[in-house]
Amino acid sequence: MNPQNIHPNPRSTRTRFAYRFLRAMKKLNKQRTPPTSIRETYKRYHMVKVAAYESMALAVGSKRAWSRALLWKIKNRGLKCSFLKRSKTRVLRERNTNILKENPSRKGTFGFQEEANELRKLVPGGEGMDLLTLYDETGHYIKCLTSQISSIHLLLRYTEFSISLLIEGKEEAAFSSL
Repeated sequence: MNPQNIHPNPRSTRTRFAYRFLRAMKKLNKQRTPPTSIRETYKRYHMVKVAAYESMALAVGSKRAWSRALLWKIKNRGLKCSFLKRSKTRVLRERNTNILKENPSRKGTFGFQEEANELRKLVPGGEGMDLLTLYDETGHYIKCLTSQISSIHLLLRYTEFSISLLIEGKEEAAFSSL
């Protein structure tokens, strides 16, 4: 592992994410035994995924709407949240179709609204945002997702490097005893 690959700024989002994610993974590894069934493997995958998203949102802080929405979803996950999301989406969809039905001549002006609504579904907390805020939050969210991916990739490379050194060390010890 080359020390130059590590991000030098300890206050950067990428560094804060990496520390929080490593702490969350350490906590998960203390709590659980290795999965024995497919269901346990999926639960473990889901817990790692939630830990990654939570670490990313906590690293950003509460200054972004998507991070607040993501932390709220993680904290309140369950049937209640999915029901509220479905009903809110249904109301928005009905409202948009009613507007188009009232004035069919304006049908072409709502072309970008479909794309904006798709974007609202992808960005946490995007349901209640106006278009300009949605674009700003989407850009920041994509930047953080990219940083999350590169941080996890760097952690995996470091882990693979450490394991390969460990394996090489054991092989050398085995050959020296002959």
